Amino acid sequence: MKDTHCNYMPDFENYPLLPLPEHLRPGDILAIDTDQGCRFVQVTHARSPYPSVLRAIVPSSAYQVTDISKCDTAFVAMVELTSLQISDSVKVRYVGYGEIPAHARTFPTFRLPIRNKSGDILYWWAWDGDGLKISQEAANAEMPLREVLTTENLCKRLCNLV
Repeated sequence: MKDTHCNYMPDFENYPLLPLPEHLRPGDILAIDTDQGCRFVQVTHARSPYPSVLRAIVPSSAYQVTDISKCDTAFVAMVELTSLQISDSVKVRYVGYGEIPAHARTFPTFRLPIRNKSGDILYWWAWDGDGLKISQEAANAEMPLREVLTTENLCKRLCNLV
């Protein structure tokens, strides 16, 4: 869905204070209060023992969960959702369940740099959730890094979305 930006952004406080489910599942959408306003993320994959994969949703005027779930993806990341659930410094609200868009249903391929002692990247690994392989395509900056974002770093990245 092509997103049209407008001056109105949903207000975090407009979402009812629903308790976060004990176990978030793929499709669940969360509203996160940031310094730049309300931002949404959607859980796309939960593969134990790995952290959950979520997609950050491009800010828009969408308010209803069915509309939010149709918005474009800004970035994909692995996040330990338990840290969001217990954080005192981040306000998070459960918005509801929305269908995961077709483009986000396949487990994403993450990239992982292999560095020498000086920190220079020698080559890249690609991780598809099942295995690692050396991959020239993994040098593509469009692919998400295989790292677990902290709550703080997730919020920083969400603040940078416009």
